[in-house]
Amino acid sequence: MSGVRARRAVIADSEGPVAAVQALERRAAGLGTLARIVRGPVWLIPEADHERRLAALRLVRAAWSLKRRELLVWMPEFGDDAMMRALGMRRMVTGYTSAWIDLTRPGETLRASLNGRWRNMLKAAEAGNPRVETTTGPGAALDWLLDRHETFRRARRFLAPDVRLIRAFAAAATKDAMVLRTFHDGAPVAAILMLRHAATATYYVGWSDDAGRRLRAHTLLLWRAMGILAKGGSAWLDVGGIDGHHASGVARFKLGMGGDVFTLPGTYI
Repeated sequence: MSGVRARRAVIADSEGPVAAVQALERRAAGLGTLARIVRGPVWLIPEADHERRLAALRLVRAAWSLKRRELLVWMPEFGDDAMMRALGMRRMVTGYTSAWIDLTRPGETLRASLNGRWRNMLKAAEAGNPRVETTTGPGAALDWLLDRHETFRRARRFLAPDVRLIRAFAAAATKDAMVLRTFHDGAPVAAILMLRHAATATYYVGWSDDAGRRLRAHTLLLWRAMGILAKGGSAWLDVGGIDGHHASGVARFKLGMGGDVFTLPGTYI
């Protein structure tokens, strides 16, 4: 969808598999290759095996060379600055931040973990007893949400995944793309898209009009989504990124959901 090629590998040593990694490559005629590793590798060994991990990282790093006009941009999921510097890489962008919500907890515990303002907004949203529609895969609800998301993205000029990629994911993994949409006076006013992957889900896209914001629709939709995901076997929800600098209001809203905040090491070249 985005003109890139996915390369995947399993790194193993004499004791067995150590890690799995995916890189996305984009080639430009006459300029070389740009490779991106995003939140990888996935480790198959304990964190205590530091030397085995470092050896695996060195193998990954050696797969691209500036002498061949190949630039690797790497955002590791785990590790630290010292480990990446040992590979000859330097941090160029500070670490991505998000939060995990443990969906295995009982509903009352999950609700109690919300901060007070978030619970009050949820209570206000529930008081109106709005209609909430849940669908999976491609369809009218997903089209409605993505059309409005793309219009908003272009107006605000912020970077986001190509909507064609999202539609393709929904078509390929029908049950794992879940849209929740709420209505007011018979018309849709807000929707969210949750992507499920293994035992985890990610809050991926959301949109609301003025009426939806007045009705605290996003609060209700996210709460309903957490319940559906938990019943469906998802153990964790990633709130989809927290950016206190460029989107402080959204960051405060997501932090109010009571998750455990984490920050990745950063982006290295």
